[in-house]
Amino acid sequence: MDYRALGALFRRIILAGAPILSAGCSNNYGCPPPDVDVIAPVNVVPTDAATTDGGLADLLSRCQASASDCTALCMRVVPQATSATTKQCELVALDGGGSGVHVIYKQFCVGGRRPGGLLAPADARATNPLGAWLAECAHLEAASVDAFDILQSEIAAHQGPQLLIAAAAAAAQDERRHARVIGSLALDHGCAPSAAKTVRGEIRDLESIARENAVEGCTRETYAALIAWRQAQAAGDPEIRTAMTTIARDETRHAALAWAVDAWASSALSTAARRRVRDARDEASAHLLAETSIASAPALRSLAGLPDPDDATRMVAALHAQLPS
Repeated sequence: MDYRALGALFRRIILAGAPILSAGCSNNYGCPPPDVDVIAPVNVVPTDAATTDGGLADLLSRCQASASDCTALCMRVVPQATSATTKQCELVALDGGGSGVHVIYKQFCVGGRRPGGLLAPADARATNPLGAWLAECAHLEAASVDAFDILQSEIAAHQGPQLLIAAAAAAAQDERRHARVIGSLALDHGCAPSAAKTVRGEIRDLESIARENAVEGCTRETYAALIAWRQAQAAGDPEIRTAMTTIARDETRHAALAWAVDAWASSALSTAARRRVRDARDEASAHLLAETSIASAPALRSLAGLPDPDDATRMVAALHAQLPS
């Protein structure tokens, strides 16, 4: 989907929701999004043999053998958690028998594109929770610079279109500006963003690039662009509202780039590879839908313009239904 089509889709989805109240200032900062603390059962089905490398039973076996080798199991059972957000991951015995995982993970700010190899940020220290949230967003915007730098180099390595290479380079510049703007807002609210650190690997194969683009670009960044348009209308903090007005347009271009990269990569992939990329995007949409059920603090809804869980869930579902399959 191109920029105009995405913009029109975003407007339809926002207009179809509950009326957005006139933005107003509030001094009630509430609480930051809490760490998510869950215990989930590990349901191993008979067909998932322990001898299958990477299967659920295999991951359970590895975790049972070494507590330091449980992260992959926790991420499989609680997919909203990632290696960059998980703060605690352990195997536990469930009441009534069976095994489960106890996972504590930090919620990511919605926005930007997470590069592979992104390291977890230091915990924010702020005099108010809005500052902590802004600092997390600034960290992710800065990480997106690495994501687009990597995307640019990988498209070039695979002899992709010059137009996509140039668009990725421009997106990296946008994200540098976003990181400065949101970082300045975070400092105004008493919190300094953590530096974004990414461990870069070798140039990946085209399917791996397409799969990450499908998850981070076609799914998460596209939703982030939609949320940015909503924030540009609904944020009670006038400085956040002004910042998001520009950021929303930029993020829509970035989302359009993701869909263009998807089309380019798909044209060169096999049918089986395209199916795996599509499955990864569908799985990411399901994960995003689950994440929207977690309510953000009231102050983040009033001051930053984030939607409540019902509206966020509706927006994710509408995107999934109306974006290309």
